[in-house]
Amino acid sequence: MIYIQYTTKGAIWQVGEVVFDKSRKNLKKVYNRLNSNNLNRYVQAVDDKVLFLAIGGYNRTYELLVKMGAEKDEIATFSSLNLSRDFLAETDGKKVIYIKKINYVTSINKNLSFTIKKLDLNVADAFEESMMVYQTAQRMVGQGKSRKPWDKPKVVVLDDQSLNLQYEGHRFNYQNEIGFVQIRNRNADPQLILDEIKDVEEPKKMMFALYQMDVSTEIEIMNALLRISQAVQLRLSETEWALKPKDFKRLAGSQSLSAQLKEIPDLGIYQLSSNKKIGKENARWVVIPDKAFEFKGFDYKDENDLFNEELEMEEKKEQEFIQEQERMLNDILSIELPFNIKQGWIGKQMNSSVVTLQGFLDDVDNIETEKINGLELLSGATTKEEYNVIKKNNLAYFLDGNYKNDQRSDENYLGGRRLISIDVDDGNYEYSQIEESIESQGLFALVYPTAKHYYDGSKRWRIVLMADEEMNKEQYRSTVSGVAQMLGLEIDEASKKVSQLMGYPLVRKDVSIISGTMVSVSQFYVAPKLSSKNVLPMAKVSRSNKTLADFDHPQAKLLKEVLDGGVEEGKRNETYYQVYLYLRDTLNNPEMEIWHEEAAELIEVTKQQAEADGLPEKEIEAIYR
Repeated sequence: MIYIQYTTKGAIWQVGEVVFDKSRKNLKKVYNRLNSNNLNRYVQAVDDKVLFLAIGGYNRTYELLVKMGAEKDEIATFSSLNLSRDFLAETDGKKVIYIKKINYVTSINKNLSFTIKKLDLNVADAFEESMMVYQTAQRMVGQGKSRKPWDKPKVVVLDDQSLNLQYEGHRFNYQNEIGFVQIRNRNADPQLILDEIKDVEEPKKMMFALYQMDVSTEIEIMNALLRISQAVQLRLSETEWALKPKDFKRLAGSQSLSAQLKEIPDLGIYQLSSNKKIGKENARWVVIPDKAFEFKGFDYKDENDLFNEELEMEEKKEQEFIQEQERMLNDILSIELPFNIKQGWIGKQMNSSVVTLQGFLDDVDNIETEKINGLELLSGATTKEEYNVIKKNNLAYFLDGNYKNDQRSDENYLGGRRLISIDVDDGNYEYSQIEESIESQGLFALVYPTAKHYYDGSKRWRIVLMADEEMNKEQYRSTVSGVAQMLGLEIDEASKKVSQLMGYPLVRKDVSIISGTMVSVSQFYVAPKLSSKNVLPMAKVSRSNKTLADFDHPQAKLLKEVLDGGVEEGKRNETYYQVYLYLRDTLNNPEMEIWHEEAAELIEVTKQQAEADGLPEKEIEAIYR
């Protein structure tokens, strides 16, 4: 390939006249057509496809066509492709139609004081239609005995000096096999262009090439750098030259170009912020590094380049997002938690240890196969009563946090809880809907089916999230309520207890891990402010020695009956309903605040006892609604 060479201090610039390799190929295809035997006006192949070529930013297109092999009398010059009688007569038997226009796709509104140039789709569409008609048009020329088929030129060259064919990014929708060529130097010698395409292969079809708007500026920049390289004498350092501002501006050729030279990062040219004396000269020097003279031109990008660059950026962002998600996920899964495990929910004693969530997940299948066998038990259950017994006595449960003497109750809670558990028992949600809801909030979560799902296929799911700090009882209540509301889920009072057990997953592969952030406790809980800075709050009694079953009240006596071993058949529905009313009224009564924690615990305990007594699930849901 032939290049224009610019010689400077320490470097040779090699710049081809044609922008983009595909443009060279388009030119070569037209060159081959003009020099092909089958374009002889007498033996031209009728089925040859018309080649449309737009040559942009060049002042010597006509000379180039002659240089490429078209004789002057074989070139018909017009400003449109209007198939008039005169047009047909003048183009018959010619090799090339040379379209010379100022505006192909724009309209110009001229006023006395201003001119507006804008994209006009009517102008663009009309020109595109004329090319489409020309592509397949068959006409007759002459009169009488001399009448014959029109021998139309099979090369149409659009002289696009103003780069107007791509004005405002316009692309033709239908006539999409126009080849585009852009020349760097408007007045380049046609022979240099021919030399450049000498060894180029022609393409299968004409190709689009995106016009580059800074080509003319690039030539000015390179010429300015050439002048500067020949003039600089003063070394500022081993790698830098210095010029006075006045000399730099003079060599650049204009105020705008001298400013632009200092703004191109690849050149590294800058001006000192204050005067500096070098030898006998004192000036606010313009500093030109050696690398400026190694500038080889802008890195032009065609549509494919830009598209691939966008893809690379998207992929990079995607990978960065994935890496950040993995980092957050690994951070969360590696957090150590005070962990308690229990088989069956009867009783308060638990076995404590310290584990990470990753360790918790890794142990799921081992616990199931070696200790629980929950899947086998649930698949063998034939009645709701059998299912309840399995839940009560056999399945594994866990709870994070520290508890006094490993005894599970809100009263014994010592702190350390980070996990937030929400059971999705209502709404008939699909598994994917739960995942999408959590992902939309950008939260980390484990999602897995509950025992009920494995028993009868119910759409029951458990969500386990991680808080960004340890929670006390009030924080846990506020946070679990806030997260449930954010996800649009209903939860009962028992779920707000800090000592509420959570069912262990039964199958590791059924646990979905959703990447995201931890739940912000401060988002849902605001610590109450003291009424006065100078007055200490009174000590708050959190629990009474008297239990709710000890009161001399009909409903309290029913509660005691439930806690003492259950209710006989025939009066279960009404008994449990009255007990629930008693506990709910306690929770809603501010004067009984010291029994609120116990009431919340007893609601869960009595609900479980109702299951053990054999009440159907729907009846229990109706009672405890």
